[in-house]
This record gives sequence, structure tokens and C-alpha cells, in this order.
Amino acid sequence: MADRPISKKAVAFVVARLSSSRLPAKQMRRIGDRSLLQWVIDGLKQSREIDSIVLTTVNEAVNTPLKAFARQNGIDCFWYEGEVDHVTTRLRRAAEAHRADLCVLVSADCPLIHAPAIDRIVAQLRQHPDADTARFPPDASGRQIALQGIVASRIEAWQRADDLADRPEFKEHQFPVIGLQPDLFRPIDIHLDRSLYMAAHRLSVDTLADLVFMNAVYDALTAQGLDFSLPEVVRLLEDRPALKAINAHVHQRRLVEKIHNVLFVIDAGGPFGYGHLMRSMELARQITERLGWPVHFLIDDAGARTKLKEMGFRTRWGALDRQIRSGTEPGNPLPTDFSKDYDLLVFDIFDQRGLDENWRSSMDPAIRCVSIENMQSWSQDADMVVFPNILGQSTGAAPAGIFENSCRPSKKAFPRIIGGNQYIILRDEIRKWSRNVPAKSIDVLVYLHEQKLREALFAALAPMDVNARIVQAFADNFAEDLARSRVFISAFGISFNEALAVGSLPVCWPDSDAHRLDAQQFYSHFKMPPMIVESVEDAAGCIQSVLDRTIQPPPSIEDGTHNIVTEIANLMMCG
Repeated sequence: MADRPISKKAVAFVVARLSSSRLPAKQMRRIGDRSLLQWVIDGLKQSREIDSIVLTTVNEAVNTPLKAFARQNGIDCFWYEGEVDHVTTRLRRAAEAHRADLCVLVSADCPLIHAPAIDRIVAQLRQHPDADTARFPPDASGRQIALQGIVASRIEAWQRADDLADRPEFKEHQFPVIGLQPDLFRPIDIHLDRSLYMAAHRLSVDTLADLVFMNAVYDALTAQGLDFSLPEVVRLLEDRPALKAINAHVHQRRLVEKIHNVLFVIDAGGPFGYGHLMRSMELARQITERLGWPVHFLIDDAGARTKLKEMGFRTRWGALDRQIRSGTEPGNPLPTDFSKDYDLLVFDIFDQRGLDENWRSSMDPAIRCVSIENMQSWSQDADMVVFPNILGQSTGAAPAGIFENSCRPSKKAFPRIIGGNQYIILRDEIRKWSRNVPAKSIDVLVYLHEQKLREALFAALAPMDVNARIVQAFADNFAEDLARSRVFISAFGISFNEALAVGSLPVCWPDSDAHRLDAQQFYSHFKMPPMIVESVEDAAGCIQSVLDRTIQPPPSIEDGTHNIVTEIANLMMCG
């Protein structure tokens, strides 16, 4: 930072809150060898024109770690006591408190801070005292500036813009009035080095996909011995534009738009397994990324809660219409009228249990409800039922007999039903391996819930000299192991679709009559022999038979989660 005499004090105000609705505490998540926020601060410290750095946040308990972060980095922290969503007033008060003349707003969502660019911007404002704010037009080729999350202005411009922010959306964003009312502000057009312009692409972190993108870019650069810096990132994306696909689908929120709050009600862990959770996490992730809507999960399993928090989802501890199994989540109780906090409820519960027949009676009629793969009678009161597999081939209104024990009055409309190949949910990690399937180095991958069955099967396979491996729930290497496996044996579930996607033959050891029937339909649909086993001897014999012959590649399937997201968006628009 600057060590020269200060004529006009230039202060960088880093805007950060750890309560992000789409990726909580994203500023503390790592990109390569340091946190997102550390990249921001380290970049600003290289500036010669910035006189001081202020971490600017609000009075929320969740933001307390930012105070310690500021101390550790030798910078100030401005703790705003006012309205948490009033971004413009928070920044104005911070600028006034720190006696800033030239104010540089720096979003803590954008790790690629380029100090030479910041220096040029501040220097131009110093040299043109009649200019209120900096503006960055495209270059001669129409490319946009790659430096994102920066607003540089004089303090008078911030004060004026805050005074003019007479609507909530003007207060909640980063001085949009400056751009919307250009006649009230005197901009100076600043052109940066040509290496800092690129075709439009998001370089901020709002979702998990953005974080994955940044880490992929970091890995690609460091593998070449290059710095994770803005010019190098621009060059990399020109050379390898396919990297953009990682987060190209992420929705950029507009100044004004309706944000719907979503709750997933999940049966996970114990007797329910984790299939419902795994597919719902993928659907929830794509809702967050494609629509920009925040998602919470209602669960009562500690393992599920840990996994959800790793993925950036908030959780509520509880269950609907069954006894909560164990555990507590202090400070986050589930009130009886919990549904009022949400606009959309998505139910992915055990397909052999139902809800009370009056489950919707206490809810606001405006709340939309979606049921995932459940034909119990309660689902007839949902607005939409989704079958994310081949078992739901038809779309449209449900015929009267589709729901078990249906007692719905005929005058009521049935929910919309969607299903089939175009709605299959494949998790992101499965999609990655399906695009580049590795050599098959594992003969049999075993995913069975009961330890006794696993041990007995391994004992039966031992004389066969096969390479068998057990995989556990939430195993980090599950997708890779599945892709490397010739045969996959499990109870029927979403992993059967995943096995086909990566070229592994699924063998079903059903744990219920319903799953046995589902497996029969699955094999019939894909014109595969019904590889259904009922005992250790059956399983060993089936595996031996499959491995002894040339395995025909299973039919391939593709992800259709985005189609479900589109249907949900349409449902909310019509609601």
C-alpha cells in the first residue's frame, strides 16, 4: 500500500457478510492455498495507490470471525450497527468514519484483485478532480473488463447515491443509482491494459459451481507454474474456453427479481439410506445455481447434516409426520408453522411411508409443493410429482388410479406428473466421470447397508480371485470407484442410473418388494437381463457369470436435472 504523502486519501472498502443465502461463509472457503477473502486482501495489499483497507460488515453474530480475520491481517474492520441489507448506507458510514476521499468498493466475492488496475483507477480519479466515479467501457472489440466487483468513486458520489436510494433494491446493492442516473454523476472512462478484457464470464463466487470453477482455474494455472492472477486467468480462459462450462449456467441475480425460499424435506440415514438425500442435493444445487433461490434442508441425521453443510446448504433439524430419530440442533428449532418461511416445499421421503391426509391443511395455499418419486395417497395433494427415472414415462395430469389408496375428491385437480429419461438426476461428480470413463480396474463395487451381507459376499467372492471393493455412504471416491467398476451391486436406488452413466453394470439385491419391482421395470426398460439376486450364493453366481463373459456396454443416460428445475420455475411462475 501507499507510503507517499497523502493528498486525497484512497480507501478500499471490502464488502463481506458470512450469511450468504446461496453459499454461507463463502469468503472463508478455499481457492487453492488460501481463502477467497485472503486472496482479496493479499491483492489489495499490493496496491501503491490504496492508503488503507477496511473490511466492512454488519452487526450479525455470524460475521464475528471477520473481526479476527481483520486483526490477523492488520486491517481495520467497520462493524455497521444499522439495517443489515442497507449496503449503500453501510459503505457511506464506513467512508465517513475513515475520512476517505476516494472510495474503492471491493466485493469480497471476487478473488481476482489486480493491484496495477486498482492503481490506474485511483490515479485517474486523483488526476481528474472533476470526475465523480470511474466507468469501464468495453474495448474496441467489444470485450468487457475482467476486473469485477469494483466501484471506485469520490465520497461525495457515494453520499449522493445513498441519499437517492429511495427503494429497497437501491439500498441493497452496490450503488446502482450511479449507473441508473448518469446525469447526476460525472464519470471518467478508464481504459485498462488489453490483457484485462475478455468475453463476458462471471469471475465472482456466489455458488458452489463458482467455487469449483475458481479451483479448476487455480489448478490449471499452478500446474503450468503460473500465478492465480487476473491476466493469467484471462489468457487461460481464451486458451481453454471449456472451463467456462463449469459455472456458465449460474444465474446472475438482477437488481429486481422475485427470490423464492425453498425447503427440502428429506428422509435420510438409518433405515432410509442416503439415496433420497444425494439426488435432492443435486436438485437443490441446481435450483440455487440456475434460479438463484436459497435452499434449506429438513433432516434428522447427523451424517446428512455434515454433508449438507459441506455443500453449502443450511439445515433445520426435524422430520415431518414421523418421530425425530435422534440429535438436536440448538438454536434452530422447528416450529409447527415452519412452512410459512418458505415459498416452495420439496418432499423426497421414503417411498413406503406417507404423510397425514391433511398435511397441507395448515399451510398457506400460496405455498407450492413438489413430491419426488412417491405414489402414496398424500402426493395427490402436491402441485407436482417428479419421477427422476425411467419409472415415470408419461407427463401431464395424473390419472385417477396412479396414487395408492387414493381418496381424493373428484372435483379437485390432480398434480402435474413429470418423469422419464429427460428428468433423470445425475450428480455433478457422476457427470464428470461419464464424460471421460476410465479403464475398468475394479471388478465388483459393493454398496450394501448391512455389514453382515457385505462380509458374507466378500467371503463368497474370495475364491473367485476378483478385485472387489466396498464403498460407504458419502465416500469421496464413490463416483470414481463406480466409473472404474465393471459390476456394481446394491439395493435398487438412484445409484443404478449413475452406474449406467459411467458404464458399470448394476446388479440388484433388493431390500423390499417395491425395490424388486422397480428393478424389474428398470432392466426391462433398458432391455437388459434382470440381474436380481436374493442371496449371497445368487450374488456370487451372478457376478461370476457377468465377469466370465464379454460385458456389453450398458445403455448410456444423461442428466435431466435442469429440466426439473425448469418445471419448478414454471410452477412458481404460475403459482
